[in-house]
Amino acid sequence: MILLNSTTHFPMLTTLQQHLAWYPFMEPRDVYKLFYQGIMGSEYLITSSQGFIDYLSEEFEPLQPDPTGQLLESIRPNQSLFRINLRPYKALPQPVDLLVPALLETARVFLGNLGAFRAAWMNFVLACEKGQVRRFDVGEINRFTAWVDGSGFLAVHHSEAYSLEYQPAYRLISAHLAAQAGLGSVGRA
Repeated sequence: MILLNSTTHFPMLTTLQQHLAWYPFMEPRDVYKLFYQGIMGSEYLITSSQGFIDYLSEEFEPLQPDPTGQLLESIRPNQSLFRINLRPYKALPQPVDLLVPALLETARVFLGNLGAFRAAWMNFVLACEKGQVRRFDVGEINRFTAWVDGSGFLAVHHSEAYSLEYQPAYRLISAHLAAQAGLGSVGRA
């Protein structure tokens, strides 16, 4: 359960509430990943354009198309950045190669701010401690926070429970570039 009386001071709570409704098996590391991507973008994933393209192609090829899945999901309160789900995209009559320029440009323009990310994460921890977010065990949140703090607040993978239940396959794309690519101006808000 999330109490949203403080979203003006912590807008990521609204985004979190939306994702928890879509993905109730989220664990603390999945919340962390959502916040990380929403604030830091995807630039941290791209060490070379060709490596990014190769990895995307390898992941995309075996996916089963899902014409009923949600194509775009907002990961920022201002809806400027989305996860584009690859299974619904594969159901479109468009090759994955058409996505590459928009994905690379998104990574280039959405440069993160580690200080802003750390502040958002600590606001989440505080919201858990104050009972504004009651979905997660405070002890578990604090242990996870100590672990990521010790690692320098780096990116993480989804939890095993989330991965097994939802089999995530997505990339990040800006709302503007998604609209330019004909993917719609908004997805799940």
